[in-house]
Amino acid sequence: MIYCMSDIHGHYSGYKALLSKISFKSTDTLYVLGNVIDGKGSSSMKLLLDMMMRENVYPIIGDHEYAAIECLSILMENADDPNFKGLPKEKMEQMADWVSMGGDKTIKEFRALDDEKREMVVDYLSDFSLYEEVEIGSKKFVLVHAGINNFSPDKELDDYDIYELINDAPDYSKKYYDDKYLVTGHMPTRRIFESQYPLIGFTPEGESSPYDKVYMENNHIAINCGIDIGGKLCVVRLDDMSVFYAH
Repeated sequence: MIYCMSDIHGHYSGYKALLSKISFKSTDTLYVLGNVIDGKGSSSMKLLLDMMMRENVYPIIGDHEYAAIECLSILMENADDPNFKGLPKEKMEQMADWVSMGGDKTIKEFRALDDEKREMVVDYLSDFSLYEEVEIGSKKFVLVHAGINNFSPDKELDDYDIYELINDAPDYSKKYYDDKYLVTGHMPTRRIFESQYPLIGFTPEGESSPYDKVYMENNHIAINCGIDIGGKLCVVRLDDMSVFYAH
């Protein structure tokens, strides 16, 4: 079976609960559509170390991993400067930008690792793919973190730059492919439902919503059900479109 998960944000217990719920085994495949780290969860490093030990888990880069890669390398190179006082201005700004995205917890966890595991984490993050394509029977899927900015049906996925795939959500009211499903994370699904159906109102962050559920319309499968804003973590089985949730 082939599964997709996204935007775990350090919530290791939810991740493990879902793997248990689907009886995830070595013959299955799991694609993780970015933003494994940062946010309100407290186990980003534990998640990465678990994932890298599984040959059947394939990570796709999100905006949080992209921000983290160079910053973690900076941390390794400046291990004796915990307050970053000796960093050049440009690198200080990079670190500040990542911290503003929620990277402070990840930094703390990373510093608690030994040198060998730090190198393993940086190498693993550097190997995250930009996108994946999956075919199951007659069904085809394009898997990316956020969406496809500046989309053209005639443009090959390799021709998009990283910023076009990790930063901006697609227009969920628009069908991008007639013959493929576009599978994305990044945008919490409650916000998609709220934009498509304004009468349902707005749910503040930190509260749960009945719309913390997978969005499947117009050949979109949006799977960030908002675990980091009061919602749920989910996994979708692409073989039959079954959905499983964990809080």
